[in-house]
Amino acid sequence: EVQYLRMLPQINVCCTLNFHKSSPNTLAARNIIVASILKKSHVKQGLHVFDIPAVASSIGVATTDVLAEIQILKMKGEVTYEMKDPAFCYTILEVPKEICSLSSHLTKWLAEIETCKVRKLDIMSSAAVAAINVSNTSELSSGVTQTQSLQSRILDYFNGDENCDIPSKTTQNCSFLRADIKVFLQSNRQAKFTPRAIARIMHGVGSPAFPNSVWSKTHFWGRYMSVDFSVIMEAAQTELLNCVDRNAALAT
Repeated sequence: EVQYLRMLPQINVCCTLNFHKSSPNTLAARNIIVASILKKSHVKQGLHVFDIPAVASSIGVATTDVLAEIQILKMKGEVTYEMKDPAFCYTILEVPKEICSLSSHLTKWLAEIETCKVRKLDIMSSAAVAAINVSNTSELSSGVTQTQSLQSRILDYFNGDENCDIPSKTTQNCSFLRADIKVFLQSNRQAKFTPRAIARIMHGVGSPAFPNSVWSKTHFWGRYMSVDFSVIMEAAQTELLNCVDRNAALAT
């Protein structure tokens, strides 16, 4: 069996770089990695923000080489940097005839892993909620009942009971979902969204890029918690593409 991919160690893939001593162009003239960083980065408030795997791939080096070079520059006082967005990376060992097929298989595999992990979280949440909702007259007996409830759920899970009660989510596309996503995008033109970011907001789940302290103020926050996350992502993907098409039509 052909091995097409090799997983690499987990790293933080997004780097924010600040130059101090030499100018970026001066360093780039004698350092191919810095030159690639300047090509692949976007400048935000004077800082260069870039994707480490993208830089490594563009010049045919490993991500560890990029990280090592940045660290050397830091030790010389040339730069300071911050890392974020942990992710698993991989390298292609054997290029298949159909690269899109490999991409599809990888996407499907990651989606299955995500579904499995989400199901585990749903089961844990359901078990905790069930234990909390156990009512009893005395506090002591209530605590005992809650413990028994948790123990029962845990045993069911580890015994492989596929019928563990978990919150059911609507898997059909709600009639108002896409319309609400369209309005949401129109109301927040200044922000750059991904389908996942939109789905998180519609589920009332914050993220570093879209913290709940800010985005919980929108009336779309948590509106579609009863709709399956993947359904919202699919609808968001469609509306984002429609938004791009509309903007392109206006530009012409």
